[in-house]
Amino acid sequence: MTRGAAAIALATVMAVVACSPTARQAAPSSGSPARSGGTVVFAWQEPTTLDPLRSTGAQTSALVYGVAVEGLFRTGPDGEPVPVLARDVPTLANGGVALDGAGMTVRYALRDGVRWSDGEPFTSQDVLFTWRAIMTDPKVSTREGYDLIESIETPDQRTAVVRYRALYPGYLTRFDALVPKHLLDGASEAVRAEYGRAPLGTGPFRITEFAAGSQVIAERNPHYRVPGRPYLDRVIFRFVSSIDAAKVQVIAGEVHVAVSVGEVEAAELADKGIVVETSSSPIVEAVSFNLARPGDPADPAVPHPVLADVVVRRALLLATPKRDIVDKLLLGRAAVGTSEIPLGRWASGDVRQDEYDPDRARMLLNDAGWAVGSDGIRAKGGVRASLRIVGTTGNAVREQVEQVIVDAWKAIGVEAAIRNVPPAVLTAPWSGKGVRKRGDFDVLISQLGLGTVGGTEPLGYLSQRHRCGNIPRAENSGAGANYERLCDPRVDEQLDRAGRTMDASVQDAAYREVLRIVNERVVAIWLYDRSRNHAYAPSVGGHRPNPWDLPIWNIEEWYLR
Repeated sequence: MTRGAAAIALATVMAVVACSPTARQAAPSSGSPARSGGTVVFAWQEPTTLDPLRSTGAQTSALVYGVAVEGLFRTGPDGEPVPVLARDVPTLANGGVALDGAGMTVRYALRDGVRWSDGEPFTSQDVLFTWRAIMTDPKVSTREGYDLIESIETPDQRTAVVRYRALYPGYLTRFDALVPKHLLDGASEAVRAEYGRAPLGTGPFRITEFAAGSQVIAERNPHYRVPGRPYLDRVIFRFVSSIDAAKVQVIAGEVHVAVSVGEVEAAELADKGIVVETSSSPIVEAVSFNLARPGDPADPAVPHPVLADVVVRRALLLATPKRDIVDKLLLGRAAVGTSEIPLGRWASGDVRQDEYDPDRARMLLNDAGWAVGSDGIRAKGGVRASLRIVGTTGNAVREQVEQVIVDAWKAIGVEAAIRNVPPAVLTAPWSGKGVRKRGDFDVLISQLGLGTVGGTEPLGYLSQRHRCGNIPRAENSGAGANYERLCDPRVDEQLDRAGRTMDASVQDAAYREVLRIVNERVVAIWLYDRSRNHAYAPSVGGHRPNPWDLPIWNIEEWYLR
């Protein structure tokens, strides 16, 4: 997920008062340390880049750069936006947002006394530069929302006035990571590449080393704006190849933290005396279908020879035993998935996927002309119902889920082969030939949901995931997260509708309609709702659960007992 900023819809934030508390200035949690110092070591995947504007690995990169790079806002544990580098949350109610014909103007008041970790002052020019960098750099991961900005004025060093040419309810999700003008303005690609290994930020730590294949080291930022923070001297992200490796290392005491462990691993770690912090999340484990002919890259103009048929996709949904997966593989520690948004006010109980019914699946395929061959595998018009499932290596539970799916689909006459790749290969950017971006798969198993792309406000997320224009392709340098290659004008129309209004009820109705269309088109199977499970050595204190953000959201408060 992106670091920091996430928002509720514009009509809801109208009620947020200008004096909203800041996460960075919050009082220490009870049990704060008698002394500061020490190093906390994470077990984590190796990111392809730490450049927040070019990162496509969601939390893979954001967990690391997030200790150093900040934005204007983030989302607190209650799901509400809280200011970070901004002084307050601009709304209609407090005058920070004003309507201007068909558009809107947002006035951001920036926090005083903020410095980049090299000592240079943070100013409104950095906000302006970040926008310009997003709009001109061909390697950025998304321009969603930023492309609606007409201009940014900087009347003084502590004020940025952003003028949108249209209403944009997700404005608080933008500028979630800011980059330094004084370092990157006019920088060569070599300098930008180096920035991707050690991004300069305003956060509690500064990244001092990126040793490929080994680790990232972040040291205390001497210019951090909060006196006495962070408590820790250093944070290290030690690269591991799998969740199983992270689990072994935290049990052995070689690392202090294992992030995003699965439901089964959480139970095992708790039995070993490891502190497991669990909360709900807006994330789902999903099986996504590529509607385009796969390749490197896929061609969105050419339908998938098998999965372009919605009957096949619905049959695969009906043949997938979600309940068995949850009960037998996850020990009943998750909820069966029904929709793409399982948490928050936008979660809709009236949008639910069909339940397990393999007999109906066979009937649908028979009626659609997918006949069973002598080897038990179906074919139609000379096309064999044979698919390639791609996930990440090193995740034992996910591999077990894949095997269950392979067996279940074979029982209705669809052949599937597992072809997993390392996480860095799956999530690499377009230029790095990332499997997900390029569309080099038939079926993809991964985490999806609010916060994985586009922030935790539905307009940004659903736009990134399902707009026609956000299908990654050469023409947009792979921007966007529409990995299923779905292009349905009804979806774009509903998202346009949500973006043209300040009426929360109209927005919510539009989001529900998008979710209904996505379910109708069966672009993915929502396997189960993910919980957030983070494992900590008992010696680590100060961490607090946040369903909407990464565990490092309050890293400046962490300490060692």
